[in-house]
Amino acid sequence: MDKQLLRKIMKEKRLALTSQTFSLYNQQILSKVLTHPRVQEAKIIGCYVSLPREVDTLAIIQTLLLHKRVCVPKVEGSQMNFYEIHSLDELHSGCFHVLEPVTSHFIEPGDIDCMLVPLLAYDQNNYRVGYGKGYYDRYFQRNFHGYKMGLAFSFQYVDHIDYDVYDYPLDEIIHEMS
Repeated sequence: MDKQLLRKIMKEKRLALTSQTFSLYNQQILSKVLTHPRVQEAKIIGCYVSLPREVDTLAIIQTLLLHKRVCVPKVEGSQMNFYEIHSLDELHSGCFHVLEPVTSHFIEPGDIDCMLVPLLAYDQNNYRVGYGKGYYDRYFQRNFHGYKMGLAFSFQYVDHIDYDVYDYPLDEIIHEMS
């Protein structure tokens, strides 16, 4: 299936979730993420800041900040960098209306132990369809050696995603039923 069409379908499916189902799925995913051995072992965790109707990461970030070092992405030109935050108050609207860090504590890609990654669709080999800008795949090329954990709803699964040499599979996908 064409990636643009797949993106459109998945966005519509997310919008179709009732508020109650959306909240329930997010609670289940939050619990799985926070109890995951890779998250518990990690010293520095990279985490996207969710958009409306994505798997909600604000509660994940807020909880992780109690015991972990957390960094979040900021788009700078054609690349994405991660900066450590200590509070959700250090986030302000940035590129594509996504909340971005206003801190200046840059975190090297090789220092991140676990990365929580957004996606619109995923397949059996843990390849993902993102929003089409390639920021995460380019980031993973930059000496990133951490664990790549996608956060999704189970309905975002598809049988196969066409990928190329620039696409990186994730190590694992966490969803409400995993």
